[in-house]
Amino acid sequence: MTQAHRARRWERAAPTMRIAGAILLAAGMVHLYAELVVFDARAFAARAALSLGDPRVAGFVAERITDEVVAQRRDLMAYRPLLVGTTRTIIGSEPFRAGFRHAAQRAHATLFSESAERLALSVPDLGVLVRSALAHDPALADRVPANLRGRLSVGPTGRVAKALVALAQLGHRFRRNALLAIGSGGLLLFLGIALPHNRRKALLGGGAVLATVALVLFFLPPLARTALTVSMKQAELRPVAAGVWDAFAGGLRVWALVLAGIGIVLGSAASSFASHVEIEEIGRRAWDRLRKPARTWPGEVLRAALLTALGLLAAFRPTSTLQGLMVIAGALLAFEGLRELFMLVPPRLQEAAYHTEEALAEARGKVEKWEGGRTLARHALVGLLAVGLIAGGIYFLRSPDALPPAPALTDACNGDRALCGRPLDGVVFPAAHNSMSAAEFDLWMFPNQEEGSVSLLGHGIRALLFDVHYGTPIGGRVKTDIQDEKASRAKFEKALGAEAVDAAMRIRDRLTGPPTGPRAAYLCHGFCELGAVPLVTMLEGARDFLVQNPGEVLVFVIEDYVTPADVEAAFRESGLERFVYRGGVTPPFPTLREMIDSDERLVVFGENDATGVPWYHPAFETIQETPYTFHAPGEFSCRPNRGGATAPLFQINHWIETTPTPKPSNAAIVNAHEFLLARARQCQKERGRLPNILAVDFALTGDVVGVAAELNGLPPAAPPVAPAPM
Repeated sequence: MTQAHRARRWERAAPTMRIAGAILLAAGMVHLYAELVVFDARAFAARAALSLGDPRVAGFVAERITDEVVAQRRDLMAYRPLLVGTTRTIIGSEPFRAGFRHAAQRAHATLFSESAERLALSVPDLGVLVRSALAHDPALADRVPANLRGRLSVGPTGRVAKALVALAQLGHRFRRNALLAIGSGGLLLFLGIALPHNRRKALLGGGAVLATVALVLFFLPPLARTALTVSMKQAELRPVAAGVWDAFAGGLRVWALVLAGIGIVLGSAASSFASHVEIEEIGRRAWDRLRKPARTWPGEVLRAALLTALGLLAAFRPTSTLQGLMVIAGALLAFEGLRELFMLVPPRLQEAAYHTEEALAEARGKVEKWEGGRTLARHALVGLLAVGLIAGGIYFLRSPDALPPAPALTDACNGDRALCGRPLDGVVFPAAHNSMSAAEFDLWMFPNQEEGSVSLLGHGIRALLFDVHYGTPIGGRVKTDIQDEKASRAKFEKALGAEAVDAAMRIRDRLTGPPTGPRAAYLCHGFCELGAVPLVTMLEGARDFLVQNPGEVLVFVIEDYVTPADVEAAFRESGLERFVYRGGVTPPFPTLREMIDSDERLVVFGENDATGVPWYHPAFETIQETPYTFHAPGEFSCRPNRGGATAPLFQINHWIETTPTPKPSNAAIVNAHEFLLARARQCQKERGRLPNILAVDFALTGDVVGVAAELNGLPPAAPPVAPAPM
C-alpha cells in the first residue's frame, strides 16, 4: 500500500473519528455528571432534598406523609386537610429537609442494587415536627404519634422510567469508566483533526461536530423528561417525576453549553484563517437541505420527519422551541465573535512587535524571513488563545460552580458558619453542671440550675453534665436503689453534705407501699428522693431538639451509676441513639460540618464505666479538667485534675461549692462575662489548650454562652428554638 493510498484512507476515516470522538466525549461527560450528582450517595441525597423545593414534589410528599399519619391514627382522618397544609409547611423547613436528606442517603444503596424495584424512604422523627407545627392546637398535636415516621415508597412506572432506572443501575456498576470514555473520545477527536492533510478544515469540522453533539446534549434533558412523564401510567406522578428530574438533570445543560463552547472555540479558531466566512456557507447549505427535496428516498423521508418533528415541537412546546432557537442563535453569534477575536487580536499584537523589530530586521536584510515569522506567530497566538479558552472551560467543569447549587443541611454549625470547618477540639461548648438538677421541676431540692437539661439547650447550652442513678417510683416520688446504704451514705455525704443526705433519708423513710412503676434509670443528684426525672424523658427531649435543629452538635458527660447496657437501652428507647457520634475520640477529630453531614451530632462520655458500648466513651481518657471544689472566687485555679494534662479535650469547672445549697448569688459573680472570660483565658494560657467544655452552675445567670462565643471568636448568636421543657 502506497503512502498516498494510506493518506487517503486516513482522510476518509477522519470524519468518522471526529464524530465518534465527540459522541464518546459527550457520553463520558454525562457519565461523569451522573457520578457527581447521582452515583455519589451524599450528592444524590442533596439533590433529593433539593427537589422538595419544587411545589409539585412538595405537594406529593405532603399527601403521602399525611396518608401515613392517618393510617397510623385513623381518628385523624377528619383533620386530613389541616394535616396536609401543616405537612407542606414542614416540608419546606430545614429540619425536615435534613431528615429527608439522610433518609435518601440511606436509600441510595437500595436504589442501585440489581434487585431494587422500588425506592423506599423512611424519614424518622416526623412526629416531632408535626407536633411542633401543631403547637397552636395542643389537643390535635397530642393525637399525633411522637414516634411517627414518614414513609415514601416509589417505583418506576412506564417503560421509559424503567429503562432510565436500569440505565442508571448499569451506569452505577461501571461508574469508574467515565474518564476512560472522555479520554478515548478526546484521543479520537485529536486524531481526526491531526491526521488529515488539511488540518484547518479538519479543525473546523471537529469544532462543528463537537458543538453539534453538545447542542443535542443540551436538549436531551427536557426531551427525556417529556418522554419520561408521557410514559408514566399514573397521571398524578407525572409532575412529580418532572420536578425530581429537573433537580437531578438540570445542571447537565450547563455542561453541554461548556462542551459546545469548546467546539465553537475550535471552529472559530480554524475559521479565522479562511478567506471567507464558513458559517454563512454552512447555514446556507443547512437551509437548502431543509427547503429543497432530497435526492434519495431515504433522505426525503428523513427531511420530512425532521420538518414534522420541528413543527410539532413548535406547536406543543413553543417556549422550549424558542429557547432552543435562542441557544442556536447564541452559539452562532459566539462563533462569529470568537472568529473576529482570533482575526483581530493576533495581528494587533504582531503589529506592535513588528514596529519594534522592523528597523533591526531591515538592517539585517531579514524582512522576508520576518514576514514568514509573522504568519507563524499568528498561528501560535491563535492556538494559545484557543487553548486558553478551552482550558478555562475544562477548569470550570472541575469546579463546584459547574453543578447547580445544592443547599447544605444547614447554613450554620452551632449557631455560626465560621464553626463548620473547625474540629470538635477547636470549639468551645457552653456547659451546664448538674444540668438535671433544676428549679423548674416540682419537688426538686437543692437545684444547681434554673431550668432543666432540655430547656437549657434552647438557651444556647451545648454540653450537659448530669448524673444517672437507678430508682423505683413509689407514689409521687422515686426511691433510690442503693446496694450498700452505709457506703453510699458516706459517699453522698462527701458530695452533697450531711444536711442533704439527712433530708433524703427522711423522705425515703416516708416512701412506703408497693412500687408504682418499674425500676429504671433516673436523673438524680445522689438521692432520687431529692428530685428525679426519668432518663428516657430527658433523652427524648434532647432528640426532639436535635431533630428541630439539624445544625447543632452536643456533648454529654454522664456521671453514671447505672450499667453501660442500661444507658444504651435508654438512648435506644428514646430514639436519641441514631444521633450519637460513632467515630474515634482522639485527634484528628471530625469538623462540626462533617458531624452534621453524617448526622452523628452527639458525643457521649461516661465518667465511671463505659465498657461494651462503642459510642460511649470513658470521659477522662479524652477529657482533662480543672478542680471543681472551690469555696470562694479567689480559690479558682487551673491546675490539672481528672484526665491529667494530655487528654485532647479540656473542661473548665467553674462554680462555687456551697454544699448542699448552690447559690445563684455566687453564680451572678463568677458567671459574669468579664470574670468568666478572664478565668477561661488564664486556664487556656496555663494549660495550653482551648477550653472545650465551659461548665457552670445556674447557666442562665451571667453570660456563659456569650463567653463561649467570644472564645470561639464569634459574636453572641440567638439560640435555636427549643422543644417543650423536659
